[in-house]
Amino acid sequence: MYYPIMLDIRGRKAVVAGGGQVACRKIKALIDAGATVTVISVHGSEQLKKWSETGQIHWLRRAWKRNDAEAAFIVFAATDDREVNKQIAEQAQSSQLVNIIDRYEEGNFVLPAVFHRGRLTLAVSTGGASPLLARRIRDEAAARLNDQTEDYLEFLFQMRQEIKRRVTRPPDKIVCLHNLLDRKYREKQIREQTLHHIDTFIKENLFQ
Repeated sequence: MYYPIMLDIRGRKAVVAGGGQVACRKIKALIDAGATVTVISVHGSEQLKKWSETGQIHWLRRAWKRNDAEAAFIVFAATDDREVNKQIAEQAQSSQLVNIIDRYEEGNFVLPAVFHRGRLTLAVSTGGASPLLARRIRDEAAARLNDQTEDYLEFLFQMRQEIKRRVTRPPDKIVCLHNLLDRKYREKQIREQTLHHIDTFIKENLFQ
């Protein structure tokens, strides 16, 4: 059983061994999350070269060395060499997050199938049993979302910040936040009106 978690890795050191397609998927996710990424690979894709040229990653064009993961917060062994991946797993420190792409049990975490839209993140994992099924479930769930989802979540975020600031009693906050899930707030016009009259919304929901 894995413990699900959302990590803030902005500015954290991430090391990726490998420069192929699988490695590049890991690298892109790390870049998007704001990590400081070092890639170790003799060869790399065109995308890897672009990331290196634009300063988004630090690319060491050589084979893996024993201390390459030193001081890293998170490590990915994503080479096509089983022995190298095994070495990385064995050399990892107990305090590091380590993902081994070809033998997940040698690391200490696995990655779920992920879908992002604005503030929404859908993550589905089968605990290593079937990544393909995890992707299928993710895609089926994502297909149920409409084009308004991103705007609606932004509205909920803004309203939550204002309610936390303006409403003091926890039970009253819960009432207001719960009522924001009413389907009528999926309508853009109603959302805009509510944002312009937050105090009115609060009074209507607490003193009705």
